[in-house]
Amino acid sequence: MSIGDARNGLVLSVRQVTVAGGGDRPALCEVSFDLPAGAVLGVAGEPGSGRSTLTRVLTGDHVEHTGTVTLRPRDDGPEIVLRADTPRPSRAERLAAASPRVLDAADPVLTPRQRHADVLVIDDAPASSAAALARLRDRYGFAIVVTCTDPAALRGVADEVAVLYGGRIVEHGRAEDVWAGPHHPHTIDLFAGARSGATPASEPGCPYRARCAYRMGVCDDTDPALDLVTVGDGGTTMTACLQYDRDVPDPALLAASGRVVVPQG
Repeated sequence: MSIGDARNGLVLSVRQVTVAGGGDRPALCEVSFDLPAGAVLGVAGEPGSGRSTLTRVLTGDHVEHTGTVTLRPRDDGPEIVLRADTPRPSRAERLAAASPRVLDAADPVLTPRQRHADVLVIDDAPASSAAALARLRDRYGFAIVVTCTDPAALRGVADEVAVLYGGRIVEHGRAEDVWAGPHHPHTIDLFAGARSGATPASEPGCPYRARCAYRMGVCDDTDPALDLVTVGDGGTTMTACLQYDRDVPDPALLAASGRVVVPQG
C-alpha cells in the first residue's frame, strides 16, 4: 500500500521482504510498503513484532532476507535495488539510521550523512517524540520510517501507520483513517495500551488468535491476508482479519473499531 496514489515521487519501495525466524513463524513475513519523498511512515508494534528486524533490513545491518528494498522506484529514471548482499555503506548513503536519542533534543541535530539521505530510519521512538519527529520532517524534508511500541509517538506526524504483529503487517492505512477506526483486533488492543508480550500463535492460523476476543473457528487454520476495509466516511485501511470476510462482523468488534452497520431494506 502506498501513501498517495501516484508512483512518481516515491523514494522507497519495499516488496515481500521476509526474514527467517527461530520458530515456526518468520521474523518478518512478506512485508511491503511504498514511501514518497517527504512522507513519514510510522510502524507500531510490541517488542518481538518485527519492528527492529525491519529497520535492520532497511539499513543493511547484516540481515539475510528475501524480497527487495528499492530506492527511487520510478518509471522514468534510475533506481537502486538493495538486496541482502548490498554492502552496508552503500545503503547508509541513502537509508540512514538514527538513534532515538536524537529525538530527546528540543532541536534535533543530524550528522551530514543523515541530512543527505533519501530516507531516515529511526527505531524504537519514545512516546514523547512526536513533536521532535515533526521538527525533523519540517526542517529536512526527507522521508522518515519510524518504529515505536507506543503509537502516541506517531500521532500528528505520521502520514501512514503500519501495525506489525508476529512479523506481519496486520493493518496499514492513512494515519487519520487508522486513528479514526482501527480495525484489526491487535491494533485496537495496541491503541488501548493492552500489551502482553505473548508469543504469536503457531502456524497454521491467525497469529493473533490466542489473544483475540473475536476469535472464530476458522481463525485456527486460516492465516488472513491484508484486505481493504472501509472506514467511516470513505476512508480505508488494509486489515488482516477474517471477521471482515463476513457480511456482518462481531458486533463487539464493530463497536471497538468505531464501525457501524446500517440495516438494509
